[in-house]
Amino acid sequence: MTATDRRRRRRRRASGAAAALLAGVLLAGCADATGIPGTDVFEVGDPARIKGEGGTMLLYLVDRQGRLTPVLRPGPFTPDAGSGQPLYTTPTGFALTVLLRGPNGPELAASLRTELPSAIVPVRDPERTGGLLTVTLPFPVTALSETARSQIVCTVAHAEPLDVDSRVALVGMGNSIVPAQECPVPAR
Repeated sequence: MTATDRRRRRRRRASGAAAALLAGVLLAGCADATGIPGTDVFEVGDPARIKGEGGTMLLYLVDRQGRLTPVLRPGPFTPDAGSGQPLYTTPTGFALTVLLRGPNGPELAASLRTELPSAIVPVRDPERTGGLLTVTLPFPVTALSETARSQIVCTVAHAEPLDVDSRVALVGMGNSIVPAQECPVPAR
């Protein structure tokens, strides 16, 4: 390397450092130059409630952070008219069958997933005994993750407005049973 090459390299380093310093000073000045004062973070409460009305299904999938996320899907059934209340006319068993098929194209594009095993067999509506809903599934349920169980529990509990406070027990193949639990996602 010649002396001329060494001088060129030193100049480039010096001019690069000067440019970086100048850019930092300019950016720091821009933050105050807008005249818009900073604000504190304000808590505003729970997120908006997703409400499924007549003919829609409310399914629970998992987002990138591993949180349960409610998703509305159109159902094949027509809404009940004349009652004045939002009614879910999609049977709970049908909603569970759809949930076990996994996310659709738009849900996958939104990075939603499921922790449930894929199953194509239909699921029956839960059996109701007081405030307990018992769901029978076509696979062992004791090996499911907590999130997978919550996907089922929340989909069942929010299938109808009257069931949001219900406890849901899961029964699977091989007499596997998961004790009754409530949906960890509050109905707002």
